[in-house]
Amino acid sequence: MKMKVEDPPMSDMDPHMQAAVYGTPQINPDERNHYLGTFRERVYAAQTRDTFGQAAYMPTWEAQFKAHPDGTLFLNGHLELDDLSPYMQLASKYSIGFTLKSDDVFDRSDIVAVFAAKEAVNIDQIDIVKLTKAPTVEGESQPAAKKPWYKRLFG
Repeated sequence: MKMKVEDPPMSDMDPHMQAAVYGTPQINPDERNHYLGTFRERVYAAQTRDTFGQAAYMPTWEAQFKAHPDGTLFLNGHLELDDLSPYMQLASKYSIGFTLKSDDVFDRSDIVAVFAAKEAVNIDQIDIVKLTKAPTVEGESQPAAKKPWYKRLFG
């Protein structure tokens, strides 16, 4: 008579064994995949695939680099080098570090450029298109007025 050995429940498993069998657990993997490997709370500015490479947004990127010299620029490595080059040159001009993200999961993301901090900054408006249209004071956007809680629920 053969006995079947069943896998122990995950809660009873040693954490090191869990990591070996199932891989290292990640916090918010979908969010990190969307924002090129970083969390939304760390993002200063981001640009989508449909507006990427347009010269109209480069002054806004430059203002972001001036305002946040401690940031890092993440670029989607699946794009053409000719499209990425102006961003890399501008980042180098302001001594901003940049990283090309070329994992397959980032190719599916609509966001192709992310300027982020090492710590949480919790900026409400990160879309480079809206930052370009927003009124600016010395390169920084004005914070958006928050709606009262009841208008957010019923409005």
